[in-house]
Amino acid sequence: MGFIVLEGVGKNFDSVKACSQIDLSIRKGEFFTFLGPSGCGKTTLLRLIAGLITPQSGAVFIGGNDVTHLPPEKRKVGMVFQNYSLFPYLTVRQNIEYGLNIQKKSATEKKKITDYYMNMVGLSGFGKRGINDLSGGEQQRVALARSLAVEPEVLLLDEPLSNLDARLRDKMRSEIKSLQKRLGITTIFVTHDQTEALTLSDRIAVFNKGSVVQVGTPQEIYNNPANVFVASFVGDTNLFEVAVSTGVASLEGGMELKLPASCGTGNLLSVRPQNIKLSAHAVNEPNTFEGRLIERQLNGVWIDSVVQLGEKVLQVAELNSVDLSTQLQPGDTVWVTFPESGLRLLDG
Repeated sequence: MGFIVLEGVGKNFDSVKACSQIDLSIRKGEFFTFLGPSGCGKTTLLRLIAGLITPQSGAVFIGGNDVTHLPPEKRKVGMVFQNYSLFPYLTVRQNIEYGLNIQKKSATEKKKITDYYMNMVGLSGFGKRGINDLSGGEQQRVALARSLAVEPEVLLLDEPLSNLDARLRDKMRSEIKSLQKRLGITTIFVTHDQTEALTLSDRIAVFNKGSVVQVGTPQEIYNNPANVFVASFVGDTNLFEVAVSTGVASLEGGMELKLPASCGTGNLLSVRPQNIKLSAHAVNEPNTFEGRLIERQLNGVWIDSVVQLGEKVLQVAELNSVDLSTQLQPGDTVWVTFPESGLRLLDG
């Protein structure tokens, strides 16, 4: 049995189904991410685990105990909200001490614990500052320290990086991952950002319309998506309707692609842009076709191309390396190769 277990959890708001029949098991010490678009139920589920709302069906277990109807303060759960929910009229130290006051810690204990977590998140010397005098990243650290100071068994993070600029978001992402591993605390992270999910998580649950559609490691989610929604939401992909027979996928227009022995089942063929090879010259490889380059754009590490292949339009991504010998231009004839290992069949 996992450390956090959800059994048949469901919650409606009036006639709107926020989440339905959610079954999940999260291991102790795991960094587990809820990933999905806005309105898919991931934040609702986080609030159900925190005890801020109560499910209409199912049960929530933490550490083997049924906490479905326990109030938040009895669940040993810390939560960092998207807007941090800091008290602007309190100093940094007073914000971090807030939960310790509720726990009725002595002055000596409060100082020791607060100093420890302020130092841990890089806020030593910030104790007397006001919240409004802090940057977004500093406020995020205060919210994190406040949640950790009460020494929860579970840390819940509700899109805590969404209000930060891109560079700071990358830095805080690394710091949160490092801190979580150092403390070994069971963590659930909610995001709609696929990069955050893939880089931070031990495992990911992908949500759509109030349901979990796939659970797996980042590698499993990305490389072996369960369906078209997962393939399209977690990364970019090219999708083609196909008819499959004896290891061959037939596309409209007469193209035929040889499939690998294990590529799933379904009537849609998925191939990631980076799994397609381009060449300026004819190549003698299976699954190779002649096409025309429509667009080509440098995006730093990657070169993104759009290729017309018969009636199909492909997205292709190549690593921008010194070994990239071709200087292709829009309008050029190109040869497109689909390596078998990059082909997946999916249900629509």
